[in-house]
Amino acid sequence: MSFLVSTAAGAAAQINTGEISGVVRDSSGGVLPGATVTATHSASGTTVERVTDSEGRFFLPALRIGQWDIEATLSGFAPQAQRGVVLEIGRSLTLEFSLGVQGLTEQVVVETTAPLLQSTTAEISDIIENREVVQLPLNGRNFLVLAQLSDAVVIPPGGTRGEALQQAGPLPNVGGQRSGHNIYLLDGTKITDELFNNMVINPSVDSIEEFRIQKSMYAAEFGGKASALINVATKAGSNSFHGSLFEFHRDDAFDSPNYFQPANQSIPPLRQDQFGGSLGGPIVLNRSFFFGSFEGQRMKRSLTRAFSVPPAAVRAGDFTGFGPICDPLTIPTTGACAPFLDNRIPAGRIDPLATAFLQEVALPTSGAQVQNLTSIEEQDRELDQFSVRLDHTLGNADQLFARFSTFDAEETQPFGTSALQEALVPGFGRSLTTKTRNFVAAHTHILSNSLLNELRFGWMRVEGGQLSLNRGTDFASQVGLLGVTSDPRDVGFPQISTGGLFSTMGDPTVFTTRNNQHFELFDNVTLDRGGHRFKFGAYYFHLMLRPEQPDNARGAFTYTGQFSGNAFADFLLGYPTSAVSGIGRGDENGRTNWLHLYAQDDWRARENL
Repeated sequence: MSFLVSTAAGAAAQINTGEISGVVRDSSGGVLPGATVTATHSASGTTVERVTDSEGRFFLPALRIGQWDIEATLSGFAPQAQRGVVLEIGRSLTLEFSLGVQGLTEQVVVETTAPLLQSTTAEISDIIENREVVQLPLNGRNFLVLAQLSDAVVIPPGGTRGEALQQAGPLPNVGGQRSGHNIYLLDGTKITDELFNNMVINPSVDSIEEFRIQKSMYAAEFGGKASALINVATKAGSNSFHGSLFEFHRDDAFDSPNYFQPANQSIPPLRQDQFGGSLGGPIVLNRSFFFGSFEGQRMKRSLTRAFSVPPAAVRAGDFTGFGPICDPLTIPTTGACAPFLDNRIPAGRIDPLATAFLQEVALPTSGAQVQNLTSIEEQDRELDQFSVRLDHTLGNADQLFARFSTFDAEETQPFGTSALQEALVPGFGRSLTTKTRNFVAAHTHILSNSLLNELRFGWMRVEGGQLSLNRGTDFASQVGLLGVTSDPRDVGFPQISTGGLFSTMGDPTVFTTRNNQHFELFDNVTLDRGGHRFKFGAYYFHLMLRPEQPDNARGAFTYTGQFSGNAFADFLLGYPTSAVSGIGRGDENGRTNWLHLYAQDDWRARENL
């Protein structure tokens, strides 16, 4: 439970909307109580109306982002309007109106532009607008790449925590903090998998209105992480229908040969498609709107890797050209390890388990001693994401919003993942899947000219992770290997390491999957009192954490040459230096509940402070 009081002006603005406040004066500078301030949203036609208080102040909270036209009127005075006021996500704008006497002054219309300096807030933040999201070229259409347009934001190099599961794209470091220390929000609710703090929905850029990176002084209702708050606002429909269709295609038929590639070799296969579209519009003019988007990706590309694997003769026990291979069984009788005749291990002495395992390992493609296997495998990636959003206005006091999104990604990694510095011999790769479902609903109710209540609910489920391409192959029971898992979910091939003599062979030892789910509920009350803006409320978060990590379940065996003088000869003889087998599945079924209570006072002590 937490309690926070803040004096950072402007930080209490609604997380996925914006707000406009200000004062109405006459031409001599005196305040005008009872003036009517009307705000009209250009795209949706939504109209919000307020009356200034005894000090001439007005407060327009929970406004939809986009362009607004603001007009102030009072009987006996000429009206004044400010057109094209751009309200960005989470922004708090302050406007001033000066009304002249009717008949002496004509109506005044001011065309406004977004101010370069946000004078109403002490926060450090940047907004990546829709123009930048849509028009700047993005390799892979990952919107977070645009976060690098902001100061002190970088995409970290490989090897960071949880990167092996980052199918929604690499995550940024902000101000030197870890990417896992950011808070990732979509329409004001979490899209973060709590296992590795990874973002697990990468919304289509066609569905993004804008997103905001708050680097400090973000609202008290959010906490628990040390770095930035990254909040994405999705597009909403308007009074006119708008849509888009796109298709990006890449093919090896359009590629030129590599300069260093032999002339008799064909260009490696490559097929990459990204396609989708969006559509938004009215359900009921000026009241109800929808917006939906879909994006898919299909990629097939060739990967080439080189490995060192034992030649056929060595697999049969012939170590001609290697150093002397001795027979460990001669030690008890002679007191020394006598060499095998002609440096060959007899067929009857080769462990049947080793023979069966080597049948799964590809033979060399060249006569070289090292890097003698060149393998070309296909990496497949499929991604589908869908989102639909509904907005509805109930009179002047109530606004409803709901969105449902899906994100499904599946990838085949024939040589493993570089995030784990893997180089798996052909036949022992991984698959990686992420399946995410996310729902958010919000209700905003304006109780009076200065009092607002916001109720917001979020739900997300994410499942999937890493699996072996050999999952379900019960090698251990087929050959009689004891001491390893018999669970059908985890069976496969053991991992064999020959002390650097040859490449590591077999399945990876570490797999991570999860089936996590969370619910969250916000209830916020905002109260405007002129120089003070109070915000208080509660946040409830319920997490079901269910990861599985069956480490070394298939067994991991290391051979160093300790017994015969050659690591691979030890393997053929069945003499490991060390053997590791995981017990159990490393699974967890955890529950946790967080309750945060907070109060925040944004105090503007003076007009210029």
